[in-house]
Amino acid sequence: MSLSIGQLSKKADIPIDTIRYYEKVGVLDRIQRSENNYRVYTEQTLADLLFIKHCRELDISLSDIKTLKGMKAQPKQACTEIDNLVDKYLKEVSEKIERLLLLKESLIDLKQHCSTNRTVDECGILRELQNSP
Repeated sequence: MSLSIGQLSKKADIPIDTIRYYEKVGVLDRIQRSENNYRVYTEQTLADLLFIKHCRELDISLSDIKTLKGMKAQPKQACTEIDNLVDKYLKEVSEKIERLLLLKESLIDLKQHCSTNRTVDECGILRELQNSP
């Protein structure tokens, strides 16, 4: 079954420009063209695109997606590198969570310098922001 880029875009829920970009940077394999020079996509292309989409939803980089796709092509290889890759992303997420928790604490602290019955020139938040390094 062959699909046009528009059909592929709808089925994968990915913009056409993104599909073209993925092909351009080599994350999506180069697509065959028909006699009239239109790209011809297959169900395998759709499966690959959905794989890429899921990876991106997990914030996996395009470079790492290429690595994962390369590993998929070697199914008998040990998956240690894949485990290490996921560990790297787990560490990054944990670090982001820590930074976000610190940010939340800072904002809560900042909020404590405010009361609703003040004017802007009396605003403790603005004063605190002005005095903070």
